Amino acid sequence: MEDYDNNKRERERQTVEIVRHFLTAVVTFREQYQEYKKGLLSFAHLTKLVDDRGHSILFTLKELSHALYRRASAVISEKEQIFDLTIGSIFHLAMKMREDLYQLEFYGPKYLALIKKGNLSPQQEDLVHQFQEILSRAETSFQEGMEEIDVLIKDTLAQFSELLFEYRENGFLLRFFLEEIDFLQEALGKDALAEIFGFLYGPDESQPYRLAGESYFQSAFFSKAIKAFSRALEKCPRDENLQFKVHLCQGMEQFYSFAPHQALKSFEKCLSLAGKVDFSESYRLMIRKVCQKIQEEFPGRRKSDQHLDLVKKVQALQRQLDKLSPPSS
Repeated sequence: MEDYDNNKRERERQTVEIVRHFLTAVVTFREQYQEYKKGLLSFAHLTKLVDDRGHSILFTLKELSHALYRRASAVISEKEQIFDLTIGSIFHLAMKMREDLYQLEFYGPKYLALIKKGNLSPQQEDLVHQFQEILSRAETSFQEGMEEIDVLIKDTLAQFSELLFEYRENGFLLRFFLEEIDFLQEALGKDALAEIFGFLYGPDESQPYRLAGESYFQSAFFSKAIKAFSRALEKCPRDENLQFKVHLCQGMEQFYSFAPHQALKSFEKCLSLAGKVDFSESYRLMIRKVCQKIQEEFPGRRKSDQHLDLVKKVQALQRQLDKLSPPSS
């Protein structure tokens, strides 16, 4: 079971990287397409998008996509297969386009210099004529490549929400969206986040924040989990499970911020909801472990000990935990 969970989490992380690099490719190509339309796109600038050294955006995206979607052991949907094939096609089109631009930028000026020089032999004139045809084909091929990639990227973007629907339970992806709102808007438009969440979760506006909160919680990013669960609670203020999660995360964050008194108050709020929510054994163990740690760090064994009151509160909380019925199996 642990191996399955680890594999699932790793696949979710890889998915986020694919989405990140795809959106980066979209933004980068869009910028370069505008330069191309103005006649300003250079070979050096195009290298950011595609290169032959494995450092470009499209190369990385292609490798990530192939690694995730072409594994023999993985179950790949048709949407994922189509996305992978499209990314591969875009990469190879871009590589060909790159070679065309290289010829135009570096060989073109030399060809023009030969034309201006004149005094060529018949054999040299024949070669120069061949160069002219090669460069003419390169220019046409370059223009066609830019237009084809533009169409493919736009078509992929039009289907992007459908692909994301495959990952609507991926908490890492939701964390990425929430943390990179500006980037998401740059790539997909100013209302991108609301549109994606609406498509993925319909009228349940709390669900994306709930899933992001769970992912942050599992990764022990308690302060970020508090924010996500709080946003979910704004959408669904009577949800006692969300209230419980906010208090639990606050307790953990306060404990690790060296505020044990506040942590205990938050855990007391958790226990007040214990009979109304899914209070799993893992939560019980988490709170119990914090109580033990507080007693180890603040013994409070003597009447004069300033931490005596804190320890009494810990012990009272432990007794409350003991009285709770264990979760049904």
